Amino acid sequence: MMPALAFSAAVRDLALEITWSLWAELGLSGWKRHHADSAVDLEPLIIATPRLGAWDARLLEEAFDWCVLNSRFVSAVRLRNLLNTVDEPTRRAFGDFAATVRKERRVSWPAEGEPLQLRLTGRSSAPDLLRPALQQLRLRAILGVSARAEIIRWMLPQPSRFFVVAELAAHAAYGKDNVADALDMFSLAGLVTQTTMTTAGNQKAFRLDAGAELVALAGPPIPSPDWAARFRLLLALAAFTSSAQDERAVRAAAIYALLDEYQHDLARVGTYPHMRQGVEAVNEDFDRWSVGALRSWAGLDRAENA
Repeated sequence: MMPALAFSAAVRDLALEITWSLWAELGLSGWKRHHADSAVDLEPLIIATPRLGAWDARLLEEAFDWCVLNSRFVSAVRLRNLLNTVDEPTRRAFGDFAATVRKERRVSWPAEGEPLQLRLTGRSSAPDLLRPALQQLRLRAILGVSARAEIIRWMLPQPSRFFVVAELAAHAAYGKDNVADALDMFSLAGLVTQTTMTTAGNQKAFRLDAGAELVALAGPPIPSPDWAARFRLLLALAAFTSSAQDERAVRAAAIYALLDEYQHDLARVGTYPHMRQGVEAVNEDFDRWSVGALRSWAGLDRAENA
């Protein structure tokens, strides 16, 4: 088991490393970019940043500057839907941040709050839509800030696979009816092929049929991590470091409770700590897994091996 202060510092530093790197891809005034070949997902990043900004005032101020300058790229619908999946402290922190953005821009961002004392730094820039990591924003520039752009983003890396509506809606963070309507329009336009999947309860399923044409417009697909799930886990780990007990048996019980609460997100990101039996082993294995997962999400292991 890592000393409590060392574990807390490692989680904090890695959480900020991830967040700064993703914002830097978007054009925020930052200097570390570890995600040039990994797709950014804008709304989960915006929702998580106000909570993490408690650790780094400059991060919060620069993110505010970027959001005011580039609010046209942000989906208020996705913000609203994703806010329903995060904990209350995250919603409260975002509410204050959203109120601050609304003071500067006429946007329909959800959540109530009190505006923060943040200033526009003028150091952010418009996103470079030719960066591979910004395929999401490039698709939005082409298809609009809509469910259509998110659907194509998720289907593009797997052009031969059939997707059901519920799966695409979960990843796109749009309502099922909205996604179904968009897919029906794509079907009429010949962009997708529609079938019925008997293995999925006779649900309609759709496969991208114009992958080559879309690649020519949006660029080749790159890995698209599930940043919504990753940030929920990251924030849960951050909260755990500030509330965990020093007594190891109590801490081990809290670890099991956390893993049970976030088992769905753990499945979505495809990682889960393999823990041995015994209080000491549980604490050691959880700490090792937490730091390793965050390092991987930060792109640090890849950067060191390059």
